[in-house]
Amino acid sequence: MPAAAGAWPPPQPVAPPPGRRPGRLTRLRERWRNASLKTSFMVYMLVFLVAALVLSTATGSLFGGLQNQTTADAYEVAGLYLYDKDADALVPARTVEMSVDGSSAFVQTMRNGIESIARENLSDDTNVMDASDYALYSGSVDSGSDEASGKEGLYPDASIANLPAYDAWARDRFDAWLAENPDSPYASFFATGTASGDGSPTEGLMTSAVGYYLNTPPSPGAQALNTLFGLLSFLLFPLWFGVCIFAAARRFYRKRLAPGLTVLDDAAAKIADQDLDFTVSYDRGNELGRLARSFETMRASLAESQRALWRTAEERKRLNAAFAHDLRTPLTILKGKIELLEARVRSGDASPEQMQASFESLSAQVGRLERYVAAMSGLQKLEDRVAEPAVQPFDAVAEAVEDIGRALCRRTGEAEGQTNGSDATHGTERAERVAFALYVSARCDADRPTLAVDRSLVEEVAENLVGNAARFAAVRVEARLDVRDGFLVLAVEDDGPGFSPEALAHGCAPFFSETPSKDHFGLGLNIATLLCDKHGGNLELGNRPEGGARATARFAMNFPAVDKR
Repeated sequence: MPAAAGAWPPPQPVAPPPGRRPGRLTRLRERWRNASLKTSFMVYMLVFLVAALVLSTATGSLFGGLQNQTTADAYEVAGLYLYDKDADALVPARTVEMSVDGSSAFVQTMRNGIESIARENLSDDTNVMDASDYALYSGSVDSGSDEASGKEGLYPDASIANLPAYDAWARDRFDAWLAENPDSPYASFFATGTASGDGSPTEGLMTSAVGYYLNTPPSPGAQALNTLFGLLSFLLFPLWFGVCIFAAARRFYRKRLAPGLTVLDDAAAKIADQDLDFTVSYDRGNELGRLARSFETMRASLAESQRALWRTAEERKRLNAAFAHDLRTPLTILKGKIELLEARVRSGDASPEQMQASFESLSAQVGRLERYVAAMSGLQKLEDRVAEPAVQPFDAVAEAVEDIGRALCRRTGEAEGQTNGSDATHGTERAERVAFALYVSARCDADRPTLAVDRSLVEEVAENLVGNAARFAAVRVEARLDVRDGFLVLAVEDDGPGFSPEALAHGCAPFFSETPSKDHFGLGLNIATLLCDKHGGNLELGNRPEGGARATARFAMNFPAVDKR
């Protein structure tokens, strides 16, 4: 059915104004939404058990009413009656207490609009029971006399058929008992003019000490229906409870378990298919919500591991490609030298000096290949290296970085001097004008925080960064130490030309170099990057605003004592 005009977009729930607390109903709904599985299951069961109890009570009352309706004809005449011999009818009666011991007489009354029932209108299977209890009076004679026994033998049971004769016999028996018990309350009650005479409470009403209790058994059909309704009333009690428990369990599963299990099942299927490009989200605060968050943590960890493996594989591919590319130069030189030497030997015009020069060139290229292979081997060994942080004094790490910086700057200056000119004076000038300085942040200088780092790894990174900076510095190399956000930060700067855009983008790649050299293979920054990554940090390249390059290494410190003495 198409939506009505103006129905899109759907109305959004109105958020409470800032600073206003959500209403009680909203908070209650939120608490119920994030309730634990145990609590929600108990609430569901309680609600449905109450519903089962209400339904059981209602159906019990319903079937009880139906039972009463099916047996209404049986209870229509049930009650106390007196026999009126003149009318040959049964008259409704009520009891009148005669003494404290429970003896009673019967007085005519009207019940359910019935004044009397003709005996001929009652079925023969109507039950008749003598309700007389005058013999219970404490002054009564022995009811087991010969006369009484004989009469009891004549009329052991009353029935509709023999009721006139039985009533006459019962009244004669009462008169005999009354004559033998003149002091009983019955004597005064039934004295002439007392029981039904003028001024008596029972004036004009039939009274007697002989009464009957009548009840009519229901018909076979009514009895069958009565039994059926009673059985249904009994069976529906556990049936309602079973149905309600099933309904509670089903609703609990659909509302509380199924959504979370569906999310987890989908996540498990995607993880099994190695598809980690998704997010496990189930915004509930119950056990399944916590499990979903654990799944998300696991997925993120697997995704990061997968990305790390991919980066490692790509890095290895680039490394192998760079290694194969850079091997071509010395191999080409070796091949050319060998071919030239072979040609000269065959022609016989090779002088001893030419032979010696060729041998020296071949030896130099072989040495370069050996250094190249050693560098490659050392780079691959870094993949198996594990950072082992330990508590280190800040001053010890700072002194180690300063010693490394001064030594490398001095050595680099001397080497550059020897390379750029044969005179010793230039080498001395280069050594004197490449200076190194270490600076410590004001906070670290004041607090001297304890560090949790792998000192050998930090020193190796410092050696690579300072060595690279010293090669390009004009006058000065500076290093700065600081502790920020749980990381040891080492920044190395120089006053050289700085990084080119290509170097900023690819400077940390293996064998990248803008100034190829027989002694430098472009691995320094790549090694520093790998070591920082092993220590949970990273390496960033940049340029100073005033000119020169800056390399910033960060080392994660996971010990609880970081930034404290």
